[in-house]
Order: sequence, then structure tokens, then C-alpha cells
Amino acid sequence: MATFKKQKIVSATKESIWEVLSNYGDIYKFNPGVSKSYISSVQDQGIGATRVCELLPIGKVSETIIEWNEGNGFLIQVNPIEKLPPIESFTGYFEIEKLSVNTSRVSVTINYKMKLGVTGKILNKILIQPKLEKSIIDLLSGLKTYVEKDVLITDEKFLHSILKHA
Repeated sequence: MATFKKQKIVSATKESIWEVLSNYGDIYKFNPGVSKSYISSVQDQGIGATRVCELLPIGKVSETIIEWNEGNGFLIQVNPIEKLPPIESFTGYFEIEKLSVNTSRVSVTINYKMKLGVTGKILNKILIQPKLEKSIIDLLSGLKTYVEKDVLITDEKFLHSILKHA
């Protein structure tokens, strides 16, 4: 099992960040790695809510909330739909911590298990984990920009130009 955690300080209240994160189908608004996302279940938040994310440059996943801590965070189970690396199981925990009145820490903890035995472990070490870590850093940077500056992140190049000055 591989695990990593990434964090970002955001100049915003915990409640305003929660409002964005809990609008579960709208991850495309702040994640530069997602070209399109939408709710695919009857409920749009809480345990059992499911969204589909179309990834850049290719690939598609279904993400289902399996734990929900109102106002604080949630755990998702990620299931591949098409064109993804050989990952057997994958979860991500999104958490918000209040640091001061207008400052919060957002954390994303990823746990996953590769397929393919030793080959999967090698592939993970040299290719998969570095790409996954970068994608979570980009997600958090996009969230920070979206919440602090009210800028929709729909282009990875645009995000990187903003981040150079952040």
C-alpha cells in the first residue's frame, strides 16, 4: 500500500472552503487535471454521493464518498472507468483544519495499492506516485486560487502561470 499526504494553507475560512469542497460535482472548477465532472448518483453530497471525473489528458474515474464528516472532510473511493494506471484500490481523504479566523489548512491523504506485483511496485516508484503527488499538489493549488481569487481553473497552463506568482 502506498500512502502520501499533501497540504496547502488557504487564506479563507474553513466554512468557505467546505462550501467549495462539499459542492461535490464541481471539482472541475478548481482541479486542473479534471476537464469535466458531474454527479452520477441521486444524492449530490454525503455518504454514497458519486461523481464522474474526466481526466486530462485521458482517462475517467468514478469517485464515491464513503465517509462524511460535515464541515470537516470526507473520504472517497476512486474507481477507474477507462484508461488509467494499474491501480487495484484507491482512496483519498479531504480534510480542512481552521488555523485562524481567515486561514485554513487543506489536506489530501491518498492511499492506494498497485496491481502487477513487483512490476507494479517499480512502476509506482518511478512513474505513478510522482505523477499522483503532482496531481494532488495541482488540485490543492487550484483550490487555493479558486477560493482566494474566485478564479475558475479550467486550464493547467493558466494555473501554472498563476502559481508562479502565488
